[in-house]
Amino acid sequence: MKLNSHLVLIRVDDIKQQDDDGIFMQEEWQSREPKGTVEAVAEDVKFCKVGDRVLFERFTSIPVPDADNLRMCREDAVLGVYDA
Repeated sequence: MKLNSHLVLIRVDDIKQQDDDGIFMQEEWQSREPKGTVEAVAEDVKFCKVGDRVLFERFTSIPVPDADNLRMCREDAVLGVYDA
């Protein structure tokens, strides 16, 4: 997919079904974390690159049609890049 100006395509991490203590969560408490791996970036994106693990604003990103775990957002919605 070729992205327009300042856009980032993120593969969102899988739905978390257990908490950090190993307890299974009820379905209504399960949700996708607002973090994932950058799959593609527009040419003018400077803050992150393909393969980076990032934290992003959940409600400013939009789902990609026909892709359950891909979201697209502007570069400024990426809040941080995790160190490798």
